[in-house]
Amino acid sequence: MKLLTAFGLLLLPVLASAQQTNRPPAEAPRELPRNLQVFLVTLGEGEYYWEKFGHNALWFYDPTRGVDVAYNWGTFDFADPDFLKRVLTADTRYWVEAVPGPVFIDFYQRSDRSITVQRLNFTQEQADSAFAFAQWNALDANKYYQYDYFRDNCSTRVRDVIDRALGGSLRLATARRLTEKTYRRESLRLVDDMKLTQFGINSALGPPADAPLSEWEAMFVPSTMQEALREVRVRGANGAQTPLVADERVLYESQKHRERDTVPGLALGYLLVGLLLAAELFVVARVGEGSRGAETVFRVEATLWFLIVGILGLVILLAWMLTQHVFWYQNQNLLLLNPLALFLAVLVPLSLWRPRRARATAIAGIVVAMLAAVALLLKGVPMFRQDNLSMIFLLLPPHFAIAHALWRRARLA
Repeated sequence: MKLLTAFGLLLLPVLASAQQTNRPPAEAPRELPRNLQVFLVTLGEGEYYWEKFGHNALWFYDPTRGVDVAYNWGTFDFADPDFLKRVLTADTRYWVEAVPGPVFIDFYQRSDRSITVQRLNFTQEQADSAFAFAQWNALDANKYYQYDYFRDNCSTRVRDVIDRALGGSLRLATARRLTEKTYRRESLRLVDDMKLTQFGINSALGPPADAPLSEWEAMFVPSTMQEALREVRVRGANGAQTPLVADERVLYESQKHRERDTVPGLALGYLLVGLLLAAELFVVARVGEGSRGAETVFRVEATLWFLIVGILGLVILLAWMLTQHVFWYQNQNLLLLNPLALFLAVLVPLSLWRPRRARATAIAGIVVAMLAAVALLLKGVPMFRQDNLSMIFLLLPPHFAIAHALWRRARLA
């Protein structure tokens, strides 16, 4: 069978017939391996943006019974004609696929992804239960699920299979322990070497992404789950408390890719860039008052600024109103990336040839700048908390620089 994974040969299977069951087995089948070992395989980050969060899988191994298979819950198909539409509307379809263990390991090693395996201290009954569920879940009738980057992804699916085998004790041990992590901070940390992607994530996420995560929720990141399991203790076969991780080995260490350990501090860097942009716009605008060429440069820069700001704001607004991207909801960055800026993208060049439009253009520019300032004022209101100070530092200064320049032109018109 060809591998249907994000890393390999993309081939959609034919859905199974209606006779297949849509319910997991109540108990493990009789013909299950009795010396089954279960490994959590954690894979480090890769080169592409969808690989930056890492990956994981469950590997079941029993050489006496010929069992050597990894279950991967992160399978998707870029070639699906509806793939982009599903991503944009948060209706992305992923599935679980069974892959021979050596093939799975070999591919990621050739892809230069770090590989760590943790042997889980399961009783035979727990190992059988996890294997039976994985087999059932990989059936064509059961394998597809609606992927959510934070709450239902390849890592949380693996977490849930482990928790199911343990009778819920993993969730019980981790769900009440709050961390300092949030979905935003973890996302920004993991893409810190991709600044435009990082900016896009920071722009798109609203207040729902800023709530502190429990250890259970934070396991949406595979490396975090790997670390968390080291501290978990479960009841062993003899009834005594024992570490969930029996042993851990690094099978391969990436030569190029290293996951960042700390959350980047973006505020100072964004403030510096915002002030530099504002200073450049201010200088060009003042020179443009006496130079036709400089004036053209200012108009082009201001038009591009409002076009980019307006388009990004429109995307955020539509995602909030029309899609299932719940972590985009109530996004205060709409005050900074304002869709109203699209009108200014038309008015700014128009007012160069039609001076009577200068006053209307200036008023619109001031309104957009003042709305951006509201985002800063909301930082003092507890009910409107959002971790977007870096975005304010980046976008507020250029907004005011352009508004000031447009107002001076309205007075001179």
